This record gives sequence, structure tokens and C-alpha cells, in this order.
Amino acid sequence: MMKEFGFRGISEVIATTISKSGEPNAAPIGIISDGNLSARVYTNTQTYANIKATKKMVANIVDDPMLFVLSALMKLSLDEFRMDDGNPVLKAAKAWIVFECSIVDDPKCATVILLPLRKKILKRSIQPVNRGFNAVIEATIYATRYLVMKDPKYLGWIEHCEDIVIKCGGEREKEAILKLKEFLGGK
Repeated sequence: MMKEFGFRGISEVIATTISKSGEPNAAPIGIISDGNLSARVYTNTQTYANIKATKKMVANIVDDPMLFVLSALMKLSLDEFRMDDGNPVLKAAKAWIVFECSIVDDPKCATVILLPLRKKILKRSIQPVNRGFNAVIEATIYATRYLVMKDPKYLGWIEHCEDIVIKCGGEREKEAILKLKEFLGGK
């Protein structure tokens, strides 16, 4: 069921979840493929609370670097979502997979075992590898870790990623890295 999505190693997606009260949430997450599919989720996040409450998560395949930054560092507008059979899906998704989730708890970072329930491919497009896009994704991961751990090494790694974005990225990647740095207070 999952071969056409190309998951291997750790693949970055934007996870969407919904609270018991019906409020959607989005956050980048790495889908780990090692024969099975799983993800690691910080237990102090809305994503974790929603998965624990509903036992569901949608993995949205997107190619907009700004969406990764915005969903990691702030709450997305409701205009970014649409509902599909009770599951929040990003309007910008090229494809999505609804997963049933089971949680292996850990005090700080739980493992979520993912069982695919439904999938939809909306757009198949050729996307060459862009080092700038990849650097934005990496910088976003470092930013979330910096916010949780407050370790300044992540700020240095973000600067390195910014250098790659400036050299290799397009306009959207450059806008995204600036937004990320703005959110971190220009650090």
C-alpha cells in the first residue's frame, strides 16, 4: 500500500491531527521507515495530545518549504485545512495518508506506530532535488529542537543551513528561512 509514496529512512511530512473538540493542528514530523512505519513525537505537543485522544494522524506530502516552517513554529490558519472523512488534510498536499496510531510512551518523546488506513495521491509531479529546500527542512528541525532543548549548537547549524539556502534555494526557500529566523528573534 505504501510503495508509491517512497518512504525510506526518515521522510519529512507535515502531520495533521485533530483535537477531540474538532480543532485541526499541523506539525512537521519524520516518518521512519525500517520495515515498519513509525514517528517520534514530543509528549508536550498538541500533535501528541491529539494522537493520544483520537488514535489518528494524517501524513501530508507537501513541497512548500514555507508550510514546513509555519507549521513547525506557529499555528496554521484554518484556511490551510480541509476535512476529508473527518480527518484534517492540508489543501496544499500533493498526497496524504491517514494512519491509525498506537503509542509507545516515553516521558519526553513517544514512538508512534503507524498503520495506513487510507491514502490519496492528488498530484504527481517531477521535483528535482533542491539543496535549498532540503536545508530549510533541516533548519526547521533544528529550530524545533532549539526551542525544546535551548542548546545553542542548533543556532549554528541553522546558520549553516541558511548559507545553503542563500546559495541553492529559490525565492520560496529564501522566504522560508527568513521567516524561521524571524520567529527565532533573528538568532
